[in-house]
Amino acid sequence: MTSEAFEFVFVDDEPDIRDIYEVFLSSLFGEELKFEFFLNGEECLKYLEKHEMQRKHFLIISDINMPKMDGFTLLKNISNDYINAEVALSSAYDNPDYKEKGYSLGAIDFIPKPVDFTKIAQLIRDRIKA
Repeated sequence: MTSEAFEFVFVDDEPDIRDIYEVFLSSLFGEELKFEFFLNGEECLKYLEKHEMQRKHFLIISDINMPKMDGFTLLKNISNDYINAEVALSSAYDNPDYKEKGYSLGAIDFIPKPVDFTKIAQLIRDRIKA
């Protein structure tokens, strides 16, 4: 599968995180890897609703603690409604309860903060190669 067949989406309530992802991802993948960034789960769900008919697959990396809609609620909605979407959760709280809840809701991975960008790069590479 090519990067065009996948949409890469990041959800975090800290706007500065977008810049960090952009610098990191462009240094690894160049300008061809495009991604969307949202500040909360509601914005992400609205985007998915508009774009689900494009037959793309989505890799979503979402923070857990956010206003309006947290990462767990986002994951639950995505798991119920979008079969072409995979979600990895990220949080500054690296505790077993968060991991267990995330995996029980369908998360494919848990990424503690500060974010391990090599792990994120590997998640992306795995989807581009598939």
